[in-house]
Amino acid sequence: MEMDTKDVEELAADTLSGDLRDVMLTHIRSMETPWSKMSETAQTDKIYAITNACETIVRRAVAIVAAHGSEAVFGRVTKFTVKDEIKAELVCASSVGNIEKVAENISQPAIIIFANPDVFMGEKAPATAEPDEPKLPIEDSDDDETQAAA
Repeated sequence: MEMDTKDVEELAADTLSGDLRDVMLTHIRSMETPWSKMSETAQTDKIYAITNACETIVRRAVAIVAAHGSEAVFGRVTKFTVKDEIKAELVCASSVGNIEKVAENISQPAIIIFANPDVFMGEKAPATAEPDEPKLPIEDSDDDETQAAA
């Protein structure tokens, strides 16, 4: 059974959390060494790879939600003029897909949705690698004695 474009778009929206899970599982399964046994550099590399994967998934999610069944073209408005109407210049990557989407839709009605995926790229705190060498405990015996005397 062949899927039409609408089915593929719905499938993408319906499987977004699974897609994210699968990307994360791919990274986890590729780890030959447990996290606690990895060097700080290896942990940093893994954090970088997972961060990039998450950003890709978020961009995809924003495109799916913003397009709501329509094809999205990522770009930016670089200039515009206002007279009787607004004329805007759109700049986007020169990919085959973008060229086809823009060419197929010249002079067609469109709804422009300004959805910036970067808004969703925040974090509670940065991911950090564990240092290869733990910090040495510093004894504050002088400070303890000073505080006890006070």
